[in-house]
Amino acid sequence: MQRYSFYLITLLIIDLIFAMTRKQTIICSVLSATAVLAAFAFFNFIYPYHIHYQEQMQMFRFGGDYFRESVAVPGGLGDWLGGFLVQFFYYAPLGALILALLLGLIQMLTWKNMEEGSFAAYPLSFLPSVAMFLFLCDENALVTSPIAIIASLTLTFALMKVKRTGLRSIITIFLMPVMFFLFGSVSILVPAVVAVRSLLRKEDRKTLLAFASAASVMAVVIPLTARECSPYPLNRLAFGIHYHRYHNAIPLLVWISVLLVPSAMLMAAAFRKDRMIFASLALFIIPAAGLAPIFTDMDKERLFGYDFMTRMGQWNKILSTSSRHTPDSPIAVECTNLALAKTEHLSSDMFTFFQNGPAGLLPEFTRDHFSPIPTGTVYYHLGMINTAQTFFFEAQEGIPDFQKSARLTQALVKTNIINGDYEVARKYVRALKQTLFYRKWAIENEKLLDEPALINKVPEYAYLRSVRIKEHDFMFSQEEMDSMLGLLYVENSSNTMAMDYLLAWCLLRKDLDRFFECHKLLKEGYDARHYQEAVVLYWALTHDGPEGMPSFVTRNTASSFARFISSVQSGRDEESMMKEFGNTYWFYYYYRFK
Repeated sequence: MQRYSFYLITLLIIDLIFAMTRKQTIICSVLSATAVLAAFAFFNFIYPYHIHYQEQMQMFRFGGDYFRESVAVPGGLGDWLGGFLVQFFYYAPLGALILALLLGLIQMLTWKNMEEGSFAAYPLSFLPSVAMFLFLCDENALVTSPIAIIASLTLTFALMKVKRTGLRSIITIFLMPVMFFLFGSVSILVPAVVAVRSLLRKEDRKTLLAFASAASVMAVVIPLTARECSPYPLNRLAFGIHYHRYHNAIPLLVWISVLLVPSAMLMAAAFRKDRMIFASLALFIIPAAGLAPIFTDMDKERLFGYDFMTRMGQWNKILSTSSRHTPDSPIAVECTNLALAKTEHLSSDMFTFFQNGPAGLLPEFTRDHFSPIPTGTVYYHLGMINTAQTFFFEAQEGIPDFQKSARLTQALVKTNIINGDYEVARKYVRALKQTLFYRKWAIENEKLLDEPALINKVPEYAYLRSVRIKEHDFMFSQEEMDSMLGLLYVENSSNTMAMDYLLAWCLLRKDLDRFFECHKLLKEGYDARHYQEAVVLYWALTHDGPEGMPSFVTRNTASSFARFISSVQSGRDEESMMKEFGNTYWFYYYYRFK
């Protein structure tokens, strides 16, 4: 199989070289290389966190059982191959290179299937790749569809080497159900491209008409038959099972890409003069440059970036990102606050960044496959291991295409090891041992399960075991968050992050009475900037004068508060107040989370 693939690729390159003059070959090669490099640059430098998001939504495993489960459904081989490639998205540059090469292969194979296409028509071969590029900008677009298109175009190129029209037609009809079962409904490209190429060759019309009729009948019969043999509804079989993460979504851009292949072939027949290259080039540039901003979502990219940086513990990078782009979603804010806590700046710099209330510290559970992940990570670092485990498990079970996540499986190994549930952890470890990039980590943790005494020698596990709730048991409640955080600190006063979060929770809820009560428990860090600001405000709201105010409140803080209150009473507008006092708790208390 590998030798056959090598010969086929070699044949493609030789054909491309000798089909045009040397100058034209160089120009076309430069165009193709530029497009591949542009795609790589986009995914690697502009959209890298979409790459990481794709990787964490699956767990490709090397094993016979996984392979048999994958290929047992229509389009299963394409799905298996897609999963094989996506596992390399663990490294964003490698994932970007894979996507760029897939797009480049689609373009090259489209060109090779353009029957006697002239040099002027070369840019038309980019159109299917452009549509596929726009599709892949969707974070839930699966790599299965470009693989299916490449497989279909490769087969078509090979079929056209069969000179006899009748024999070629019979082979194509025979291969249609095979390709459907292996790569899904996109394989309709095979008879479509064979028919168009045969038409452009001006082969026998009666034979072509018979072939087209038979192919049309097969295109209807195959999904109907598959419906009887598989548990999938007809609409999913018709539009593709493994092309999009959400099964109820119709991957329109995939089918536009499919349609553009024969369309480009037909248009190529009209471009016979080299002076027309500028017109055909415009058809490539305008969609790529004009439509890309519509199909990209930089807000999601930043969101995925926060999640990835949290996963990797890049706390300073999170704060740097939040300084450049104001975090305006609960997930972005909670990741920023976690970074502040991990760098011990939550109590002094929290209100330097945008805060949207308690939901930006510990958001409520949302039943989807992404938002529980960063929230669960916060609970994990706090030492609320059972809550973190629930969030990770629910996120994994919520993945729309019922995949398992290697990242979340790894997280579940950790929580079960910390809780002492070794057999459950071992089950997850066995799955991770079948992966490529998580195998080494899984083997190391399997040794810990074989010798539990070694677990406390791992700093992460030892610390979280020491700070997690052990003496008390409680049902998780968002409304009782202050009590749960308080228990964490009471059981282990070294869990300073729990106290930081407790006081931050009170401040964000504007519960100054509770804040003042909990603040008294602090032995260190009680004089942090935001704590001073909260105490001054609390004193002003509950006392007639400054007499008796705690001594740790500095004169500078008190005078700043006096200026703030004077400005509020004078009726200054919010914008000017934000410029002078936007990084204080007082501004949040009066102007935010109303």
